[in-house]
Amino acid sequence: MVTLNFVKDDWVKEKNGSRLMQVDEYQIIEAVTHASGNMSLPLVKRVYSGKIWCTWVNENKTVVTQPFWEYEIEAAVPNSALM
Repeated sequence: MVTLNFVKDDWVKEKNGSRLMQVDEYQIIEAVTHASGNMSLPLVKRVYSGKIWCTWVNENKTVVTQPFWEYEIEAAVPNSALM
């Protein structure tokens, strides 16, 4: 079982970074296994890949979405919440 550290729309930043981003979604992949080693019976499961897609606005006012490994980001507080 996977324990997720962030949820959609959480504010995050890269560790030791300052760029404020929002969590968009977790990257899910399809993993194929074979029951009892039988190659004719593939079993497909959707699993979390370990990457989180984050969105932010860059210096050119362009919306950017990029995947990060979960261990590369940490929780952050948006500037407007500090007032």
